[in-house]
Amino acid sequence: MGKVYFVGAGSGDPELLTLKGKRVLESADVIIYDRLVHPVLLYLAKDSARFIYSGKYPKNHVLKQKNINQLLLEEGRKNQLIVRLKGGDPSIFGRVGEEITTLKSEGVSYEIVPGVTAASAASSYSGIPLTHRDHSSKVTLATAHRQAGEMLDFKGLTENGTMCLYMGVEQVASTQQKLLEQGVSKELPVAIIEWGSLGRQRTITTTVEVMINAIETHQIQNPALIIIGEVVSCRNGADWFEQLPLFGHRIVLIDTKTIDFETIITYTQQGADVYAIQVGEQRDQRFDEVHQRYLSDHYFDEVVYLDQKLATMYEKEWDVLIKEIV
Repeated sequence: MGKVYFVGAGSGDPELLTLKGKRVLESADVIIYDRLVHPVLLYLAKDSARFIYSGKYPKNHVLKQKNINQLLLEEGRKNQLIVRLKGGDPSIFGRVGEEITTLKSEGVSYEIVPGVTAASAASSYSGIPLTHRDHSSKVTLATAHRQAGEMLDFKGLTENGTMCLYMGVEQVASTQQKLLEQGVSKELPVAIIEWGSLGRQRTITTTVEVMINAIETHQIQNPALIIIGEVVSCRNGADWFEQLPLFGHRIVLIDTKTIDFETIITYTQQGADVYAIQVGEQRDQRFDEVHQRYLSDHYFDEVVYLDQKLATMYEKEWDVLIKEIV
């Protein structure tokens, strides 16, 4: 029998991965990773590790949950170390409970390695404390996608408290309706944070009364976190993360050699949104599919050639370049 580690990759910034998560990831024989996991974390894997993508897009699941459960069983029965790499914290809206139940039913060993959840990451990188002596003595983490008939006490939870709604953009109309029906102040501050803790992060502040218009005006899309509460008033313009020198820059690093994780984070530490690609005949071909998928979903407009010879080889438009190197 093998062992399955449910590892929280953290939210966005690849350095939010814990030390234990890094150690386990470096030892894994198989890595089953989700869509919201930053794929540069796969550069920590050993050369023999297999990658399996299990991402879920809205209304389009690459692997359905029952198939993921079965996959974990099949791999877990073998004498190997499996990492189930999930965005944020696997125990917070990560469906880890269902996957654990499946493993328990067959006696497959597992461990959970917690991660930094979106509420902590997005709020911290936007300069919003989740608790505050003057504003909030409690925090509620909730999903906007609730079961039929399920009701939240918005009034009670936001009085001297903070509410964090995960993936709440699509349900913002019903959320606003419930807030107002329960007598929550129309002037209560709201923050919507898109792609929290990545260099592409966007934070808008508004109020309950106009939160729908704010999302539509700025065309905010998931993944986004909605924070409701007086703590939002602590944000005063761009905060520490947004003031880093490379914040807002979307950069691809390109080299003919393997690009190590430490090189990548020298850019993310300065606030950049970074991806990394090894090119050439000696490239690690495990990443070909990873690159194709990620670059089809995400746009980058700056290139840094770590091998200067490549700068003259690839003097082409960005879209042509990407088609050739992936």
